[in-house]
Amino acid sequence: MLLGFAGPFGSYPAFPTTTRYAFWLGLTAAGVVAAIAANAVLPATRLRAGLVRMGAVALLSAMPMTFVVAWTMSLIQPGRFYTPQQLLGLFWGVAAVQLLVVYATTSAARRADDAEATDFVPALAQPEEELPPAAFPSALLGRLPSGIGSDIIALETEDHYLRVHTVGGSALILMRMADAVALLDPKLGAQVHRRWWVTEAAVEGIRMDGQKLSLSLINNTLVPVGRTFTAAVRARFAQTL
Repeated sequence: MLLGFAGPFGSYPAFPTTTRYAFWLGLTAAGVVAAIAANAVLPATRLRAGLVRMGAVALLSAMPMTFVVAWTMSLIQPGRFYTPQQLLGLFWGVAAVQLLVVYATTSAARRADDAEATDFVPALAQPEEELPPAAFPSALLGRLPSGIGSDIIALETEDHYLRVHTVGGSALILMRMADAVALLDPKLGAQVHRRWWVTEAAVEGIRMDGQKLSLSLINNTLVPVGRTFTAAVRARFAQTL
């Protein structure tokens, strides 16, 4: 459209407005095809998008385009003939137009690539978030005497008190079993009897005495399993042993 408006190479005012725009639109489209072909023919270099590369593509594509322009001019102006000297002069004019075509198409392609790279951001694989290990609540640990440590093995109900068994011993605290279980993370262990809760890591084995099921802990304590807890205990602890 710019070339049609400017009318170089004597196309203005020699050609009517409609003819001039059609002439330059057609030649520009042919120039783009010629530039793409020339770019494909030229070997790839580090200056692929530089001015040197653009100039080389423009010069190479201007060779066939010179004859295309001469032929088109002869169609529009019957009887017009180009001598070899005139073709050489026409070549440099066509090369200048081809340089504009190459610059425009290269810049447009670069902007399209940048836009595509900006729009398409591959989803990076996010590392799986590691959850912190389950821990005994401070509301329970804070009630234990320092002498028995905090490595809890089991909880046992004694009247209105709760006996906390640890690796270092045991102690009574004023707390109900239901309140203690409500504070504990289920990942730590499970209630296996109305009077007992055990830490999963402290279970060493399952014992059967007739119909009675019990759990053997790492401190040699034998914890009975209530009938209502039997199925859950088998499902949970049988796989860990």
